[in-house]
Formats: sequence, C-alpha cells, structure tokens
Amino acid sequence: MTILSFKILRYNFFVNSFIPYVTTPDAILRYGLTDLQVGALNDFLKKWNSDFANYVNPLASSKIVIDTQNGDYQTGFTLTQSIRSLIKNNTTITLSSTEMAVCEIFAPSRKAGGIPKYSPALACYVQSSLSLFFTAINPALIHSGAKPKGVSYLGLKIAITDAGAPAPKPEDYVRQENETVTDFEMLFTSSQVGKTLYIIGFYINSKNQAGKDGIPCIVTIV
Repeated sequence: MTILSFKILRYNFFVNSFIPYVTTPDAILRYGLTDLQVGALNDFLKKWNSDFANYVNPLASSKIVIDTQNGDYQTGFTLTQSIRSLIKNNTTITLSSTEMAVCEIFAPSRKAGGIPKYSPALACYVQSSLSLFFTAINPALIHSGAKPKGVSYLGLKIAITDAGAPAPKPEDYVRQENETVTDFEMLFTSSQVGKTLYIIGFYINSKNQAGKDGIPCIVTIV
C-alpha cells in the first residue's frame, strides 16, 4: 500500500495552479521569464503529472514509484522556488492579491522583533514509509506548538549519516526550506532507509534574522 504524502499532495495542487498561471503569454511578459525557464517549467509539469498518476495509483506501491515522486518534488521545489523568488524580487511590478495567492508569496504577518531568544525543540511523532512527521515545540510555551511572538518561520537544517557513524559536524548540515507551520513532513528515498537523520530547528523573524540552533533531533529513516 502506498502511503500518500501530504506534502506531495499539497505540492501537486500548487504546481498545477502555479505553472500554468506563470507560463501564459501575458505572465511571461509581465514577470520577465525566459524561454529556457518557461520550457523547464512546462517540461517539469508534464513529468510531474505523469509520475503523480502512478504515485496515486493504489496498485503502484513499489519504492521506485515513491522514490520517483520524492525526486520530482525535490527537483520541482528548487525550480519553482527560483521562479517565485524572481517574481517576488521584481521591483518593476506590484503584485496583486491574486498573484500573491497563486504564487504563494505571503507578506509577513508578524511585526519583526529582535533576533529570537529561544530555539525550538523538534520531535518526530509519525514514521511512515520514506517520510517522517515532526512537530516543533516552543520552550517558552511547552503546551503549545505556536511560534513565539515575533517569529515568522521555522528554519531547518539536516544531516544524514550511515547507521552507527559519528555525529555530524556543524558544517555537515544542509539548510532546508523554511516552514511557516510547526508541524511538517520530511521526505526521503529508499537508498536512505536505515540511515540516521539529524535535524535541527531554529526560529526566524520577519527580517529573516535567525536565532540560535536547537538541539538535534535524531531519528532512523524507515
């Protein structure tokens, strides 16, 4: 049985709204996209939808199918994130509320405070095939998953080691995408099963200033 990933399902909705929207002739001209960027977006969407059809097929339960979709997500996130950044940073246009919604560009909802004083504690609460679900706990409000006042994002760093290998050094960690919520999912490939994941969380304010790293949460990838 394939365990469908919430992140994959959410991303499927996003790319099937975002890519057709930004690759219309008017949008290409407005945002200044190149032919290469438009081609890459359309090629990715075609591959994504083909592989997604296999991913949601209840008979397609092999790890190869899951690996393919996880790989598509990682590739697509890098591509679509770069286009979203290009649109967001284009100072020659003013984005409408519709454009911001389709492109998932959100104005900071919190007033910037100082650099966050606390760091979050991360806990893994569900282990599924090739995915782990985490929650971040605010040490100042231990009975709530809410972010502290003045915090806009949850920053993440990960390192993956072989089972039994020494703990990673600070430079071994790789920065991940920021999370706007305190419950999130991490996706992996079958080649990483059995390895050890080290994941560190930290708070980020609306000025993109990061607080100190939290204590690593250590989990075996299943």
